[in-house]
Amino acid sequence: MSRKIAVLQVHLEDWRSVKGKDWHQVLKAVYKEACLQALTQDKALLKAQKKTYKEWLYNQCHRKAPKPLIKYGKKWTAHHVLIEQNKARIWEETGEMPGSEAMIVKWPEATKTVLTGLLAEEKEETNVLADKWNNEATPAEVQANVAETKGADIIEHFATEMFKQAGMRVFVMSVW
Repeated sequence: MSRKIAVLQVHLEDWRSVKGKDWHQVLKAVYKEACLQALTQDKALLKAQKKTYKEWLYNQCHRKAPKPLIKYGKKWTAHHVLIEQNKARIWEETGEMPGSEAMIVKWPEATKTVLTGLLAEEKEETNVLADKWNNEATPAEVQANVAETKGADIIEHFATEMFKQAGMRVFVMSVW
């Protein structure tokens, strides 16, 4: 098996550097070299391994960095500020229990209805407020709301990542 991987690794840079139909040429070169080093000359077995070689090259080529599960910061826009300030009115507009599936379905329409009913002056004020929230800090009430809804998940994610990456056990006491 290590001979096969060595053959594949030799051609990996070629595979990454070509595009389109040229991949077929690299795959053909890999296949020929692997056939020369194979212990058996059984054509059916060698043909079956050709698919394995192609899959290995694809898997090595298309690695992407994993996206973080949790975003620790938030950029406030005027729209987000309006929603945060009028969240209670939007919940009333939906007429459903917060967190229910029916409320989630009705949320976009209720948000649109509430926000179109606001005065232009209120909308202009939220642009200034959004800049203030981004540059300084959000009000304590908003911070408390975010901590209540997302705090446990963020703490769990942090503790898990610290253990995975540094082998550290983290103890966090959360009191609200």
